[in-house]
Amino acid sequence: MCERSANCSKDDACQLVIRNNDTGIETVEYYCKAHLVLRICEVEDDDGLTVVDATKLWN
Repeated sequence: MCERSANCSKDDACQLVIRNNDTGIETVEYYCKAHLVLRICEVEDDDGLTVVDATKLWN
């Protein structure tokens, strides 16, 4: 399920909603918990994007 690596754990799957600040369009991405944290850091460093929501989907 994780978009970063086929070898990562599928445990603690999470959904991340990101908004493009220029267009207002929101996109949904799916990651394992570890890669979610990395992606949130990337988004926070990008002035053009904002994290709208991050939700754990299942165990």
